[in-house]
Amino acid sequence: MKDDSFDSEAESRESEEDGRETKNQSDKEKGKNGKEKDNEEPEIKNQKLINSISNALTTILEDNKKLDNYKEIVKKQSKMIFSANSIPNISINDYLTRIQVYSGIEKSTLILSLIQIDNLCKKADLVLTYYNIHRILFGAVLISIKYNEDSYYDNKFYSEIAGVKLRELKMIEYTFLELSDFNVFINNKEYEQYKNYLEQFNDLPDDQKWKKYY
Repeated sequence: MKDDSFDSEAESRESEEDGRETKNQSDKEKGKNGKEKDNEEPEIKNQKLINSISNALTTILEDNKKLDNYKEIVKKQSKMIFSANSIPNISINDYLTRIQVYSGIEKSTLILSLIQIDNLCKKADLVLTYYNIHRILFGAVLISIKYNEDSYYDNKFYSEIAGVKLRELKMIEYTFLELSDFNVFINNKEYEQYKNYLEQFNDLPDDQKWKKYY
């Protein structure tokens, strides 16, 4: 049974995955501190893009919340690994910013994460709610990191910054992939479409935000 808490507890360290390179301990220290052992505030890269993604997802969540059967949808999806019994008290923006600061993911990875969420919802007929968005977002980011970046941390590190147990991380990742038919390939045209959209998102009128692609 899944644990719905958003604490930072994690389990034993995993070995490197699929022979791909994982980042070393010194890189982890940089990630956890933002900078190499100094007293400066960590630099938050890609903040404008994070804001656009967070605002886009919030637009969807608010639209979905207005659905007549919203409560029934939440109940129906409540047994999924993505869903929590209560709404996490960290905002989407703060959660994504935390992942960015600690793991230093690339701009392209953030964009791919949003595409993965969109594709998941279409393939699995899944409705985003305030109860499932954090874990779905984390699953999308984790998969996009492994899909897009040459090196990455081990699963224990990501479980710590995401606030999920290691066994839950495995289930989130596997369930996301399973519902996506184990197909996370994104072509260049689709990527550029989302990239251009996110770059202008905050300047779009409300009736054009996100719905163009969702």
